[in-house]
Amino acid sequence: MSKKKIKSYQTNDSKTKYNFRRTGVYIRKGILGEGTFGKVILVEREYHRDKDGSKRFAIKISKRFKRLSNADSGSLMNENKKPKELNFIEIRELVIMRKIRHKNVVNLLDFNFCREDREIWILMDYLSSDLGKFFSANKDNPSIMNERFLKNISHQILEGVNYLHENSIIHRDLKLENILYDEQNNIAKIGDFGLSRQYDYDISTQYTDVGTYPYKPPELLLGLTHYSTEFDIWSLGCIFVEICTGAPLFPENDSLGVLKIMFKIFGSFNDDLLPGFQNFPMSHLIKSLPPTKSIGLVNYIKEHKKFEFENDYFFDLIEKMLQIDPTKRISAKDCLEHPWFKSSKN
Repeated sequence: MSKKKIKSYQTNDSKTKYNFRRTGVYIRKGILGEGTFGKVILVEREYHRDKDGSKRFAIKISKRFKRLSNADSGSLMNENKKPKELNFIEIRELVIMRKIRHKNVVNLLDFNFCREDREIWILMDYLSSDLGKFFSANKDNPSIMNERFLKNISHQILEGVNYLHENSIIHRDLKLENILYDEQNNIAKIGDFGLSRQYDYDISTQYTDVGTYPYKPPELLLGLTHYSTEFDIWSLGCIFVEICTGAPLFPENDSLGVLKIMFKIFGSFNDDLLPGFQNFPMSHLIKSLPPTKSIGLVNYIKEHKKFEFENDYFFDLIEKMLQIDPTKRISAKDCLEHPWFKSSKN
C-alpha cells in the first residue's frame, strides 16, 4: 500500500482514488450501497482494463476495525494458517473470500488495510444489479418471468452454493438482495460474505442471531445453535418461491411472526414434522400458538404464483428444500441433479 494517505470520502467522487498494491489505482464513481459500518462504492480502473475486459469494479469499505496487529495481517497472507485468533467480521470475510473462486460467486480481486483512515477495503467484481431489484423491475414482464428463466437463475445460484458447501462454507444470509445479477451477460453471483462461516473448524462458534428473518430456517428461529449447510438450502427454497410469487414467503421481521406463517403453510409443529422441537431453546415461542392445519406449500405457490406453469418436478424440489426437519432437506449437490433441471417442460 502506498504510504501516501488516500482519503476515502470526498465531495468530488472523481478525485477520490483507492490504491491497491497488486492491482493498481481505482477512481471512485459513485455509491452502490451504504450501511451502519461502511459502504460499497463503484470504481473504475485508472490506467487500463483487465485482461477479461473489465473496467468497473466494486469496493466494500468497512470502518469497524480500530487496530490491526501484524499477527492479524500475517494470518491473511499465510494460506495454510487457520485464523482462529481473528474476531473481526471483516477479517473473517476476507479469509473466506480469499478461499473461493467460482463463476457464480463474487470474487475477491484485492484488499487493503488503510490504517490512516481505519478502513478495510475489499475490491470485488461489479455487477449492475441484484436479483431483488431486477425482479422488482420485471415482475410483470412475461418474457422474463417464466419457468425457463427461473430454472436458469436457480441453477446458477445452486452452482455457487454447492461450490461454497464443498469448500466447507455456510453463507448464512442468502436472499435476493445478496445475489448480484448482470442482465447483459445473464450471470448471477452470490455476494456479501459478512455472515459466512467456515464450518470445518468454526462450528463451535455458531449463533442463531444471523441471517434475515424471512429466510431463516425454523430450527434457528427456535434457538438451535448447531447447524450446517441445511441453513442455506432453506434460504434458497424461500428465494425460489419468492421469485415465483413476487413476494417473500415469510414477510415478517421477528421469530414469532415467521413461525406463525410457517404454521399456516406447514401446520402445527409436531415430532413428525420437527423431532424434539419442544426441547429447542426458544420452543416457548410456539407453545402459545393455536393448533393450525396446513394449507400445503404447493397449494400456496399455485395460489400466489406470478407466472403460469405447472411442473410437478419444480414443486417436488421446493418441498425437498423447505423441509421443516433440517435432516430431511436436500443438499445443493442433489438439487443440481434433480429432474426439474433435466426436464424440457417449461
